[in-house]
Amino acid sequence: MKAKFFLISLAASAFLFTSCLPQISIKAGNGDEATILFSTGFSQATARTLQAATGADEQAPLFNKDDILLVLNSAGASNTSASIPTPTEIATSGTLSELSKHPLSTTELITKTDKSITLTLGPKQITAFYGLLNADAQSYLDLMMVPALIGETMSVQEYRELLASMYGPVFADEIVNGKLTINLSSPNGKKQLKETVSLGELLCMSESKSWSLNF
Repeated sequence: MKAKFFLISLAASAFLFTSCLPQISIKAGNGDEATILFSTGFSQATARTLQAATGADEQAPLFNKDDILLVLNSAGASNTSASIPTPTEIATSGTLSELSKHPLSTTELITKTDKSITLTLGPKQITAFYGLLNADAQSYLDLMMVPALIGETMSVQEYRELLASMYGPVFADEIVNGKLTINLSSPNGKKQLKETVSLGELLCMSESKSWSLNF
């Protein structure tokens, strides 16, 4: 169950980032590969809400290191690592080789040329990843009613009100008021792009948005 929940958190390439400083960092490789570092987490209150909704043990850590490594390796990542800084946080990394042939390549989630690396997030990317999940994992993501996934046009405030009605205002505020930090870097690390994105706006996107670094 925890492995499936991690898949959702990561996809939401995650798309359900809700930690104090959630971030996704992508370093371009010299070939057709990229190294991805991802970290996220939840407040204790939000973690308990999620555990209750999924039937998980509220006394246990939200994430399991072995399960997470299994998910990363199953996704085709190499040189994987995972750490659990606190019971409600996770930090992971891994290298995706042959990006152009990866199952998610058609979504253009991560695209690379000899001189650039691009991250794209939006309804197309969320929907494509959702389609790769099994029924159990999809049911967890269904709990979030993400507008960009269900095809519902909704303002950030409307989405907050929806979440608050289902899980309470503390949970809703943590989701929509959070910020995601995106870091892109060149193979030698000399060129970097860093940008902060509103989670509420990201989850309510009706069109994709891309971040690119030329090097």
